[in-house]
Amino acid sequence: MHLNYQKVLDLSYIVDENSPRELPIDPVHIYDQATLEKDGYFESRVDMSGHCSTHIDTPCLMYPDGYTVAEIPKEKLTGNAVLMDFSSIKKPKDAVTAKDVSGWVNDNGEIPKDSIVFMRTGMDRFVYQDNFNREWIGFSEDAAELLVGMGIKVIGTDACSIDSVAGHPPLYDGLPPAHLVFLGAGIPHVEDLCNLSQLPTHFFVVIAPLKLARSSGAPTRVLAFV
Repeated sequence: MHLNYQKVLDLSYIVDENSPRELPIDPVHIYDQATLEKDGYFESRVDMSGHCSTHIDTPCLMYPDGYTVAEIPKEKLTGNAVLMDFSSIKKPKDAVTAKDVSGWVNDNGEIPKDSIVFMRTGMDRFVYQDNFNREWIGFSEDAAELLVGMGIKVIGTDACSIDSVAGHPPLYDGLPPAHLVFLGAGIPHVEDLCNLSQLPTHFFVVIAPLKLARSSGAPTRVLAFV
């Protein structure tokens, strides 16, 4: 395969103590194991959840027989991608519904089968503010079901969760429904993406999580070729 592109965009945040995360997740802790001054070489250690910063969620997060990060099929990690931009019509705490997705398709064309789909909500404007992980924008259950029916292979968002606020406890009595729909269909999702405003509607993407065994999530470098 030959790629025609002019530039590469990094869609991932730096992993550090200020990395975006959902509220139940502890912040990253990076500390020195060895220093040049004391040991002649520099080594650091990292204590973090697999769900900090830009990261991928895999089916074992919600399903006992779901695959782990190390078991993600490699064909899901690269491919043609589509950007769905709802940043101009949604505000914090809104849900992106099946009606919104259908409207986007009517305006922009069908989403090809086996696409990687990223949703721009505009929440990255608030990434270091309190409302980023309290009032985010995410998919409703019916939107997730519609996208699964289109045969996408990966879903992503610039918000801290793929689900809308209304799909999370305490507002929702149960597990987040969009998580259940996507992961139940074997579709991993990437959360806390950045720089989506710089993307065209169609591009090529590489998703590169740490190949962690026995983990439902991993920090992830995401590169778009445009």
